[in-house]
Amino acid sequence: MQETLRGIVLRTVKYGDNTLIVDLFTESRGRQSFMTSTSRAKRSVRSVSFWQPLSMVEFSAELKPNAGKLPRPADVRTYYNYMDLPFSPVKSTLALFLAEFLSAALREEKENQPLYRYIESSLQWLDMVESSASMANFHLAFLMHLSRFIGIYPNLEHPDHYFDLLAGTYCDRQPDHVHFLKRQEAQALPILFRMDYPNLYLFRFSRQERMRILQVLNEYYRLHVPNFPELKSLEVLQEFYS
Repeated sequence: MQETLRGIVLRTVKYGDNTLIVDLFTESRGRQSFMTSTSRAKRSVRSVSFWQPLSMVEFSAELKPNAGKLPRPADVRTYYNYMDLPFSPVKSTLALFLAEFLSAALREEKENQPLYRYIESSLQWLDMVESSASMANFHLAFLMHLSRFIGIYPNLEHPDHYFDLLAGTYCDRQPDHVHFLKRQEAQALPILFRMDYPNLYLFRFSRQERMRILQVLNEYYRLHVPNFPELKSLEVLQEFYS
């Protein structure tokens, strides 16, 4: 039976000469993979444009458990058209990073509508924002609050001398491993986690500080999300802000 789905494109992988495998995070089914044609026919060429990373699409598909092959989407349309994100060098670079990050972080994610709405509204906010200071900090706030929706939000109560990234909490003694923050950085965490989209412009960081925050967040996710890979786009983002 055909059902109507909404989803956010995470990545595409070329499969043969005329086919794409598309990974989406869907609103009602969690992460799902689909197969779609990329032939040179006018209709198919048009459909390929729907599968750009972070595109928000609505389509119909028949999802059969244990079918042995990937479902094919039909009647595809975008339900939100980005106005600025594809054309802004800053926003498009952030989008490249976020798409790869979400693809890694949501590898096994099941239905999670609050998470879907968070990603959806965040990307729409990024598309519309005009403040350069807010854009520069967007990905940091996004990753901090994403951790709450996937169940790995750190315990920031009772700040102490060290923050154990592996345990996700403060401690008064240096951990017996290398994944920790010392006092100055540890005590800054509760302030950093107060960042949210309306107040992003208030947080002024140097490029080095911003990249250090991103480095810590990336390490935290790698410690808490199984099989979280090294991100190729992280280096691109570092070069962009250098």
